[in-house]
Amino acid sequence: MRARWLSLWLCLCLVLLPSFAFPEETEEKGPALRALLISADRFVTMPETTPSSYNNVANLRRALLLDARGYQAIRAVVNQAISPGDFADLAQEALGAAEEEDISLIYFSSHGLLTPQEGRLNFALLMSDGRRETLLDSRVLYEGLKDIKGTKVLIIDACYSGAAIHKGDEMLAVASLFTGEDFKVLTSAGAREPSFLWTDPKGALSGGSYFAQALVAGLGVQGGFAADANRDGVITLTELLFHQRLYYGASSPQLYPEGDPLPVFTYQASQLAQGAGVITDLSLTNQLLGPDEEAIRFSYTLNQPARVAYQLIYQHQGHWRFDMPQSIAQPGDKGGLISPGRKEAALRLTASEDALSGYLLMLLITVEEDRAFPQASPVMAVRRGEEDPGLLVSASPAFKPGRGEEAAFFIRHEGPLALSAVIRDASGQLMATLLADSASRPLHLVPEGSTVYWNGLDRLGQPAPPGEYTLHVTTQISGKPYAAESRPVTLLGP
Repeated sequence: MRARWLSLWLCLCLVLLPSFAFPEETEEKGPALRALLISADRFVTMPETTPSSYNNVANLRRALLLDARGYQAIRAVVNQAISPGDFADLAQEALGAAEEEDISLIYFSSHGLLTPQEGRLNFALLMSDGRRETLLDSRVLYEGLKDIKGTKVLIIDACYSGAAIHKGDEMLAVASLFTGEDFKVLTSAGAREPSFLWTDPKGALSGGSYFAQALVAGLGVQGGFAADANRDGVITLTELLFHQRLYYGASSPQLYPEGDPLPVFTYQASQLAQGAGVITDLSLTNQLLGPDEEAIRFSYTLNQPARVAYQLIYQHQGHWRFDMPQSIAQPGDKGGLISPGRKEAALRLTASEDALSGYLLMLLITVEEDRAFPQASPVMAVRRGEEDPGLLVSASPAFKPGRGEEAAFFIRHEGPLALSAVIRDASGQLMATLLADSASRPLHLVPEGSTVYWNGLDRLGQPAPPGEYTLHVTTQISGKPYAAESRPVTLLGP
């Protein structure tokens, strides 16, 4: 079945829903968990997204209820024109009882906007009840949350959300308002990127955002807790970032701090037996197709009989062409059903796209009657040419990891590449590996390129000593090597 997909710039906000209180764990004392989930679908100046943001909040709430540590309270707010003062009051009401060891999770789903401010991109969330609109920018979010004790985990599901932490752009900022020990921030996109919603075959908004769908699968029973890469029952922020980047490719999720080990979700082994979703355990064989490769190869586990289809969404002039997918149905029985088990597939590009060199999305979907449900949307890269990629590396001049700052690097290159990037000290000794033959992603940057960040830790996870460091970048095209390095970056002491 050929499903039609409508892309919308997801930039998401808030009818006040009731708070829910849950019993505390009594066997083992741990951090108290609280959540504040905020969304909006009805707007004055932007397209309505009903019921997408509401669904994001409802689905995330259900996932959080499965956390084995137990949430003390979850507050949900939908379609409200929240003023800066309202937000500060709301944060205090929902999270103000937190102590130093506690964790507060704050999720936003609304339209995101960019406004220039002092030479940088200032990020703001659009809040609305359908009649009146307000803006909550990064400063308002910070001011409203800074006095909440404990760790604040922000998940921002909106266009351009990476700008809140100055990630996913070429500006080489080493810090943001959220830099330090109090905040952890996961965003659905880089600073220049839109986020996206999904629709049914008739073009109606019936689900949520691709990012939230992947998030809930990664944290939930239906997804088999797929974000838990080492299967130890604990999903850290870094594991969650890797999962989001695999299952959601339309944008490039960003995280501060890099490599953060904070447990964002826990579960018991018994919960795995409650029944996984239709498709789990996606594995990509070749995320970058070179000049001699003709097919995308991947595998996944089908947990129950289902109709499965794939769509290839090509990028044209920086935009995903959701309106012109290449649709491929996986053959099944007479009713189109495929039997459960481990599946392998290979998808060839359309003949008209033989010369394609760029990025595409591979949508893995299941079909029930006339409705299609996206299960994963990884980004793929295709490089047909063998020309010099023009590698050039820019770097922030200095940073203080003791204050939570991170070194920022912009790797300028033409076209998709598989990049390796390592940090070396002044004597040439390897200190850290940031990329290991990793396929690049489209960040909507001009000039084109990739961004990476270093938290100042060495290969063993220990703080590197103060001094000068460089980023060394390498790639190969048809066996021919290319390399570039940054100017020295000074790691400053506390």
